[in-house]
Formats: sequence, C-alpha cells, structure tokens
Amino acid sequence: MKRNLRFLLLLCSLWMLAALPVQAQQMANASSGFSMTSDDLSDPRVPGNLETLCRVWGYAKYHHPVFCDTLCRVDIDSALFALLPRVVHADRVTRNRHLLDWVRSLGDYTPNRIECEQALAPYDLVETADLGWTADTVLLGGELSKLLQDLRYAERDENFYLRMGTMENGPGYHYLSLRNERSYPTQQMDSGLNLLTLFRLWNVIEYYAPNRSLTLHPWEEVLTSYIPRMGVETDPVRFSRLYFRLIRELNDGHAYAPIEMLFGQRMLPVWPLQAEGRLFVGHSDDGVLERGDEVVAIDGEPISERLELLREYASRSNEASLRQALRYYGLCTRRDTAEVVRRRAGSCDTLRVATVPYGSVSPLYDPAQLEQPPFRLLADSVGYIYAGTFSREHLAQVVQTLPRTRALIIDLRTYPLKVDGALIALIGQSLRTESVVVRQALYQTLALPGLFYRQEQWLFEDFGEVAARCTEPYKGRVILLVDEMTQSNPEFQAMAFQSCPQTLTIGSPTSGANGSIVWIPLPGQMTSFSGIGALYPDGTQPQTVGVRLDVEVLPTAEGLQAGRDEVLERALELARQ
Repeated sequence: MKRNLRFLLLLCSLWMLAALPVQAQQMANASSGFSMTSDDLSDPRVPGNLETLCRVWGYAKYHHPVFCDTLCRVDIDSALFALLPRVVHADRVTRNRHLLDWVRSLGDYTPNRIECEQALAPYDLVETADLGWTADTVLLGGELSKLLQDLRYAERDENFYLRMGTMENGPGYHYLSLRNERSYPTQQMDSGLNLLTLFRLWNVIEYYAPNRSLTLHPWEEVLTSYIPRMGVETDPVRFSRLYFRLIRELNDGHAYAPIEMLFGQRMLPVWPLQAEGRLFVGHSDDGVLERGDEVVAIDGEPISERLELLREYASRSNEASLRQALRYYGLCTRRDTAEVVRRRAGSCDTLRVATVPYGSVSPLYDPAQLEQPPFRLLADSVGYIYAGTFSREHLAQVVQTLPRTRALIIDLRTYPLKVDGALIALIGQSLRTESVVVRQALYQTLALPGLFYRQEQWLFEDFGEVAARCTEPYKGRVILLVDEMTQSNPEFQAMAFQSCPQTLTIGSPTSGANGSIVWIPLPGQMTSFSGIGALYPDGTQPQTVGVRLDVEVLPTAEGLQAGRDEVLERALELARQ
C-alpha cells in the first residue's frame, strides 16, 4: 500500500510539472499573463508557431491518458498559457523541443493499436478529422511526430473534459456533453484568453463535431485565419464582432452567439413574421401595432440594414435560418420606448412603442395557437395538430378522431413545449404497422477523437416507443407544414413522418440544424454546436439544407399584410383534393 501511495505521489508530481508554472492569482483575475501585439505578427514564424501549438495542445488534451484521471489532473489551460511565450517567437527546432518536452512531461502511456482497432471493427466508422499533420516530420520533427502518432492509440479511459450519455428518447439515442472546462467570469482583452477561446473551440469542433466538413470555410483555414486577428484584438466591441464571425464559421443553426447585443436587449412586444426580407406583426397585445403591420425601421435603423448585419454576423445553417434570425433579432432595441416606422395600408407613420425585455415574446410560438386546443378539426373534416403544444395527453383523442377525417395537417413551424415523443407515438398508433429506419445517426466514438460511428435508427425501437401499433394505417393524407422555425426536433419529426407514404411536406426550407446541442464553455462566453450527425436513411444530408419539401410555399408580403397564412391555405387545398 505504501509503495502504491508513493507511486501515486510521484505521478502527481510529474503531472504538476506538466501543467507548467502559472501564478494562481492570474487565474483569479482571469488573466493569462500572455500578451501579443500587431508588432509580434511582423515575425513570420508567429502564426505557424501558434497554429502548431493549438494542434498539439488540443491533440494531447483529448488523447493523453493523464486527462482521463480524476485525481491528479493537469490544468490544461495553464499549460497553454505557459507554452505561449515559449513557442510564439521560437524557431522550428526550439518550438518542437518545447512541445516534445511538454507532451513527455504528461507521463508515460501504453499504445495498443491492435486492441483499439479490434474493438471498433464491428462499427460502421466515419472519420472527420484530418490527422495527416501528426505524420509531418518537417513540421514537427521526427521525435514529436512519432510521439503523437503513438499517442493516438494510447490506452485510456473516459476523458476528464467529455462524457457520453443516453437520453430519455431511447436506448439508441446518445449525446455528448463537455464538462470541467473553466469558463472564466468575463472575457478580458487578454491575448492568452482570446487564443484559448479560439483553440478550445477549434479543437472541440475538430474532434467532436459530426458536421466538421460543413463549416463555412475549411476548418483548418479557420484556425489559420483567426489566430492573428484574435491574438492581438484589444477593443471589446471589435472582439465581440470577431467572435460572432468565428461562431458563424460553424455554419450551424445550433451554434449560439448573443447576437441581440448588436441591437439591444429589449424588443417590441409582438410575435413577428417575415416575408421577402421584411418583418410583419403576426400578433400584438400592445394596442398600437396590429396584425399585418409592417415594421419598416426601429430607432432610425431600417430593417433592411439589420438583415445585412445579421447576414454578416448571425450564426446559421442556411438562408432559412437567416430568416429565422431576422425574426429573433430584427425587433430588438436598446430603448424602453422605441421609435418605430410602421407601414399600414401602403402608408408609413412613426410610432412610439413601449418595449419588453428580450425573450419575452418567442418567435417560436404563435400566441393565438397557445389559446387553441393542440388538436382540432378544421373545415371539411381536416384534422390539425399544432406541434408546439401537442403532447401525449392529446394522443388518444387524435387516434380516435382520425378515422373520421379526410386529412391530417401537422404544423411543425414551431418547437414542442414538451418533448415527449407524442408525434412519434402517433406514427406507431395510426400511420405505420411496422417499424422502419427513419435516419442514420453519427455518434462520437470517444475512443478515437475525430472518429464517428454510423447507426441506423428505427422508428420505434431506438426511441423507446413501446405503445401498441395500429393494425390498419390511416388512409388519409398527412400534410406537414414547415418553415424557417422548423429546426432540430421538428426537423427530425418531419423526417420520421416522411417515412410514411401518405405524407406530404409543404412550406419553405427549414433551418437545417439537426441532432442534439452540445454546449461549449468559453472565456466569458458560451456557444454550442450540433452534436449528432443526422442523415436520411439513404445518406442524404439535411444539415445546412433542411428537410425534403414536396410543395414549396413561401409567405408573401401581400399575404401577411392581409393577415393570411398562405402555407396553411395551400395545405387545406391539398387536403380537399
């Protein structure tokens, strides 16, 4: 026992050495102790040195067994802050020696490639990360290159910074979460913290984002491009906009950035609709603005200019999610009482409108729908489900009523307030007699960062659906309504219903952000990304594209001004055919 204790103490001392010296008070003050200016960039070695540091640092973080220990762990951020001044201006040989010494100081490990490959052999694997750089002896030198390649197959347990779990959706639905990352209280204009923001984000996406290949620009180019900009930025406003651009690079509607800061953290008290790049009032309780009014400008800023600002900075997957961003942020303001230019019946006037805190009115939910039953009958015996409020408690009513209807409209232009699988259960109880593959999912292996396994997901078995199945499928048409607000869970629901032959999907392109959300703590910030790859059964990619459409119907400015729902109108026409 004493020998074991002594051995553990020895290991702890080695791991403490690996962290490299950084004063504790620096962390208390959220400072890295490293600064860099534009003058440093006149040294042509700096960008390449920082890029190599980022790659080696992140690779070791997710591969070395020392980061799988929960007792004597290395402070990975402090290690970066200590390495920065050592490598930033170093020649290549000196840089590689510092990096080699650091990786060696993390401790010994046992590579076992054969056992690792045997364990993964039964899976359908997809590799996303490009690790060719680890074999580049010109870049790294022979010793560091070999060390990193051996480290790829080091025996290790679950990483200290990651965990994989199973969600309540069922046994086949897995999720990744990040843990134990230091968030720091506020983002300071500190070169080391700015680079930590970039390096942490870049490596998470490099190894754990299933959609790495779908980023706005090639992911390796993003690192090269942002190192000189983020490393020397000292102005908080310019840094915020640079950060927004960085998150935009993910090309992911699940990626979060506080875009409302561009316009203010208050908003008009209305439910907004959009058409043709313009914003209209869909619902208002303020007594000033009415359904069909167009908001032309707020506080002297035209909505058209806001749209262009959102085009530059808003994180999104496609043009549809740009329209979504306009609905989320287009009506923001910094004022308690906003000056609004309104167009009604072709004439413009200027109003003063009392505002509410941002988020008080969600574009996801039509206030009028919240006052209606989630399931009801429309004209000509057409059933209608509003997915935002529909849940399992309404399921029995739908199953009993469906045989007396000629069609069922399911409005997915929202997000379920209660995610309980009610619509998936409806498929089993009324639409299908047998299970079917509804999507292919890509999950992180964790054993080898940057490697994913592909898994077919069956409609019932993989989502915990055990309810009695129907013996005779519904004979009417099922019509799905979708638009830019159809994102993530509603997109999956659309894909599931599209496995039923009686389904027709109409509306406009969806947001193209599928799968779960993984949150990334960053210095003074939080962002996120799509953590599960979600494909159609035939391998078609809906990410950045949206779900398949059978009939495209875009709302028009004329229709919104008249208070019409043109998508629902078209659905009713199809239901009567």
